[in-house]
Amino acid sequence: MSNKKASQQSVPPDAYTREYFEVHCEGYEEYKISQGRSLSSRLVAAMDLADLKEGMRVLDIGCGRGEILLHSALLGANAWGIDYAPVALELAKETISLSNSSSSGRMGLIQSAAEILPFCNSSIDVVFMLDVVEHLYPNELETALTEVKRVLRPGGRIVVHTMPNLWYYGVGYPLYRILQGLRGNKLPSNPRLRFNYSHVHVYEQTPISLYRNLSKIGFKTKVWVKSHQSYGYERNRLVRFGMIILSHLFPFRYIFANDIFAVAIK
Repeated sequence: MSNKKASQQSVPPDAYTREYFEVHCEGYEEYKISQGRSLSSRLVAAMDLADLKEGMRVLDIGCGRGEILLHSALLGANAWGIDYAPVALELAKETISLSNSSSSGRMGLIQSAAEILPFCNSSIDVVFMLDVVEHLYPNELETALTEVKRVLRPGGRIVVHTMPNLWYYGVGYPLYRILQGLRGNKLPSNPRLRFNYSHVHVYEQTPISLYRNLSKIGFKTKVWVKSHQSYGYERNRLVRFGMIILSHLFPFRYIFANDIFAVAIK
C-alpha cells in the first residue's frame, strides 16, 4: 500500500528525504557510525520498554532507517517495519543488508500508511510508534491507534515516543531563550525555527494530550517525560549542569524535558 488512503489530510511521503533521515532525524549520528548497530539513548529506552522476548511478533510503525527492526530481530523477535515514505524503506533495506546477520530472515518491510495496517487481528505482541505521533493529523492518529489496538494481541503493548513536549515549547523554552539572550545569544521566539523539517510536525503533544489520545481508544496508558538530551552543545558547564538538572528533576522536568514516552496495554 504505497499511498495514504485512510485520510485526505496528511503529510506527503516525499516530504521525507534521505537528508531528513541521515542528517536531521534523531539518532543519525549513531546510525552513520554503526549502520544501525548502535542506538541513541532514546531508542535504547524504547527497546527496554518493549521488553522483547524471543519469538515475539513486533511491528515498527514509521520504521525510518530500520534500527528498531534490526535490534528486535537480533533479540529473536519476528519484526516487521512499515513506512509510507519510499526513502525510509530504502534506508531500512540498507540497514538490513549491511547487518550481515543471520537474523535478517526475521525482518520484513512493507510500504503502508500507519492508518492501514496489513496484519490480522490480535497478531502482534509489541508495536513501536517512535516519533510518528507528531507527524499525523488528529484524524490520522485516531485511525492509526485504532488499527494498532486491532492488530495487538490481548495484553500486547504499544511503545510511544514523541517530541517536542509542548509544555517545554510554551514555558521552558521561553525561559531558556531569556537566559541565552542575557548571555548575548539570540534565539528565535518560535523554537521550531531552529530546526529543518519542522513543517512535518502537524500534531505536537503534551503528556496530557498523548494520554488522552491513547486512553480514548481503550488502552491502559502510562505517560511520562524523560530527557534524553546530553546538552553537549552548551559550552558553559554551569549552564549545562543546570539544564540537565531541570530536565530531570520533578516537577521541573515537565516543562524542561522535551521527550514524551508512553506505554499502552491492550
